[in-house]
Amino acid sequence: MSALRKMLNLPPKEPKGGDEGITAVADASVEAPSPEAGEGRGTRAPAALGWAEEEESSGRSAARKAGRVAIWLVIGLAAFTGVRTWIFPTKPPAPVEQADPQAEARKNNVPEAEAQQVAARFARSYMNWNAQEPDARAKELEADLAKGIDPKLGWNGSGVQLVAQTIPGTVTQVGGKRARVRVDVRVSTVTGSGKNQRTATSWRGLEVPVAQGEGRVVVTGQPAMVGMPTAAGYKAPEGPEADTQLAGMTRETVKDFLKSWALGSEDQAAAPGADIEPLGSGLALDTLDSWVVDAGTGDKRSGTATVRWKLGSAQIQQTYQITLTKVSASSASRWQVEAVNAKTA
Repeated sequence: MSALRKMLNLPPKEPKGGDEGITAVADASVEAPSPEAGEGRGTRAPAALGWAEEEESSGRSAARKAGRVAIWLVIGLAAFTGVRTWIFPTKPPAPVEQADPQAEARKNNVPEAEAQQVAARFARSYMNWNAQEPDARAKELEADLAKGIDPKLGWNGSGVQLVAQTIPGTVTQVGGKRARVRVDVRVSTVTGSGKNQRTATSWRGLEVPVAQGEGRVVVTGQPAMVGMPTAAGYKAPEGPEADTQLAGMTRETVKDFLKSWALGSEDQAAAPGADIEPLGSGLALDTLDSWVVDAGTGDKRSGTATVRWKLGSAQIQQTYQITLTKVSASSASRWQVEAVNAKTA
């Protein structure tokens, strides 16, 4: 421990009981003159007692000082952090899972796809009635109604109304596994009788209340008729400039293709590799009202065609976006139709 005391620069250890005599003997042996020695000469300490002193080298002194600093640093660190943390290091806290309010809310939602399916089927039965067969409507409604609800749902048993189409729309979740489903219904209402009978066709908006029942979605009560959307404004972006020269060069090409398309022989007039499906029978080209090619460059160009079709005794005008491609063979080239799509504003 004497080396450690030197490194820490601690005072010499006090002698315990019984050590004083040893110290005195050692001192006497060093200072007492020998009988054989001359006057003024002393004797060296006996080697057996180990009291010979050696001068400490500079290297050992530096090492001792460095060791002393290191030991004090360790002691200071232990005092600061606590020895317990060295033996039992603190575990990092477990990551805290952030709650997702939307995920929690979705647990109380009605499945949208099933809700739309049930609401569309129910709306068809609900808006379809015939005084001659009142029980048929009630039987259909019972299949989607929650148990215990009167299947008449407010109908007085009179009149005739037929449903042509139902289109399910937005599902509005209201919580507690409940929702409202918007359904657009195309109905034909019959009024009068005999020569005075009239049929009026219109769209009706319907909201159907649904909920997640025992194993499936059910309708929970009377639907309510709501308003239909009204027209909304839209400003179309400005179109590109026209290439009047190319439009004049390709007008007959487009017209011939449209005739072949109506006749079901569009493959003969389209560009090689084009995938254009036939229009079907009963259609014929009346006129190509206009053909405008967009300004541009390259071997693929697009333009707008305004077409008038004949369907029996009726005519209907439609607008197409037609893509042209330049097809080369030997030293000659020509423009042919590659694709036909509806025109987007």
